[in-house]
Amino acid sequence: MTEFDSLHTPETEPSPAPLATLARVRVAFQGELGAFSEEAIHTLWKGDAEPVPSATFEDVMEAAETRAVDYGLLPIESTLVGGLEVAYDLLGLHDGLCIVSEVIVPIRLCLLGLPGATIAGLRTLASHPVMLGQCTHFLARHKHIVAQPSWDTAGAARMVAESKDPTRAAAGTRRAAERFGLEVLQHHIEDRPDSQMRFLAVARDPVGLPAGTPARSACLAVFPPAAGALLSAIRPLAAADFSICHLASRPTREPWRYQFFIEFDHPAGDPRVADALVAIRAAADEYRFLGTYPKWPVPDANRAGAFPI
Repeated sequence: MTEFDSLHTPETEPSPAPLATLARVRVAFQGELGAFSEEAIHTLWKGDAEPVPSATFEDVMEAAETRAVDYGLLPIESTLVGGLEVAYDLLGLHDGLCIVSEVIVPIRLCLLGLPGATIAGLRTLASHPVMLGQCTHFLARHKHIVAQPSWDTAGAARMVAESKDPTRAAAGTRRAAERFGLEVLQHHIEDRPDSQMRFLAVARDPVGLPAGTPARSACLAVFPPAAGALLSAIRPLAAADFSICHLASRPTREPWRYQFFIEFDHPAGDPRVADALVAIRAAADEYRFLGTYPKWPVPDANRAGAFPI
């Protein structure tokens, strides 16, 4: 056992009581109002949450862990660019938090510019690097426009508005255009119309789920450098017919050692979940359970009781 281990596991912790429904919770997110994370908050809480902008993802986790806010929201993966490395690392570092829900939002990138600006007259396109990675086809068609990484989509839109430079544009949401007085010069500049981003909501307290609810569980584990170590850990998931929906590796602080982020689907309350997690823990040198949470879309029945919306 190491400091990476956590006692937040189904096999050692009693089932959490349902969280109380709150009239308006506060949810921290990285970026400014108008970012896709704000869209995710409105989608998950159906407009009954106050989005709290934060400068960095670390600030989001710190605010949630110190209870300065009720929840934090992290993007975890994109259908186009894959997993976000910072999210895996922060989930491992903040052992006072657990995952309580997920939400998936479509990525509809708009080309935002000053009123009267034209695509032909643009010279730069600013956005978060993850979003710039999702509009490569647009940039390939308009080679006179240079990608300009920014700390988030809404911040990029604000800078375009403040610059009053018609040669600058941002890739972001329609909500950001409305907030900063910009025009949508072109809709849907994302590479694929079905592009999506998945976010995880984190909090200090685990969430209780009614038995049978479609759920996911997640953990982080570091396995010994031995043949078959990972296979022996995940074999019980296959035996229980639990589907692994997300498997990613990240380097640890030790040279050439990696931690694995494992998410798998199962019905809430299935006793085989605890058995599978015990097997993973037994096979790992280091282990932390991250939470069990409703699979998106969160059922309305859960929103009324088990999930605090």
